[in-house]
Amino acid sequence: MLVNKKEGYMKCIIFGVLLIVLTSPVNAQQTTTIDPGVTPDSFLWGLDKAFDQVTLLLVAGDVDKAKKGLEIAEERLAEIREMIKENKLGEAKKAQEAHGKTLLKVKEKVKEVEEDDSLQEIEKVIEIEKELEKHDDDVEQTFGELKVKIEIKGEITQEQKDLINSILNSLKGQTGEVEIEIENKKNKIKIEIEQETDKSEGEIEIEIESIEKEKGVKKQKKALEAIEDADEELNKFLEEAGEENITISQDVLDQFNSLLDQAKSKFDQGNYVEARRLAKQAEKLLDDEKEEEELNENGIKVEIKDGKAEVVVEIGDSKWKFELETTDLDTIINEIAVRTGLSSEEINAIMKVEIDGDEEEQEAGDENEGLEGDEE
Repeated sequence: MLVNKKEGYMKCIIFGVLLIVLTSPVNAQQTTTIDPGVTPDSFLWGLDKAFDQVTLLLVAGDVDKAKKGLEIAEERLAEIREMIKENKLGEAKKAQEAHGKTLLKVKEKVKEVEEDDSLQEIEKVIEIEKELEKHDDDVEQTFGELKVKIEIKGEITQEQKDLINSILNSLKGQTGEVEIEIENKKNKIKIEIEQETDKSEGEIEIEIESIEKEKGVKKQKKALEAIEDADEELNKFLEEAGEENITISQDVLDQFNSLLDQAKSKFDQGNYVEARRLAKQAEKLLDDEKEEEELNENGIKVEIKDGKAEVVVEIGDSKWKFELETTDLDTIINEIAVRTGLSSEEINAIMKVEIDGDEEEQEAGDENEGLEGDEE
């Protein structure tokens, strides 16, 4: 009897939600919400996704379907953000996969856009491009916000960091695929316009740029910003490397310069989507190198105070923290060696000693002399 009641309640809930969905006016121009609503950690999430698909099916026309798909992708993005913030990475991965499937449908709808007039057709594609730009901006914002999380030491493991990076990079890749499809579609329509009107390529480009400006598409500006950001990132990286005496792989620098040169060349050719993609790829190359440097950054800090030594050792992604009832550096070094397997020479090379708030970098022998002098 109890089971029947539960089934009855569930049927009522499902019927009620379906009724709302089916009787609500379907409009792809509705304001996109960034509220994640039902998230992947809820048993109702599957139902939520199903309702999204129902609303997508009810939208008429390829252009409006593409726009509605991007609206649904916004919801998936909000879910990803929420799940990563709550450290529910498995659920974030599910939302990211659903985000990708939604954008695949958007990509298909871009291909299917057709109008009798080619100029009107390209105008419709540019409308989708504008909506994609908004979504891409949100992806970039989410990427920036969540990168802060993974840079906080000790908050999450390296494995979790890698998974978050994988999710965020996949998001960029998914939006990038739709960008490329839009560009391909526009190039195809340009050829059709040329055949239909006998206009020159230059005249067609001017006309299309006018439509893009009218619709508020800013791909040229975004491409330029990406190139400038990559240049700025390199300068910062070189400056930090110089200050911290870090050797940067020449191979990485060569790859970076090659990608950025290609980006600038594509920009000059008017291929702003590809220019931006290459610039972002160059910047990611530096980000990966930075993360590798941080991962390989070893350090030992010894704080001597009140007759005790607090020791923190970070080797790669391993960390030791312990307290010793001694101020004798030879004893401290021996204990570090036992726990880490490092030699005394390796320890001295990366060890910083702080005595009552004064930080010094000295050889073990020099430190011992200083301590003995203080005791005398």
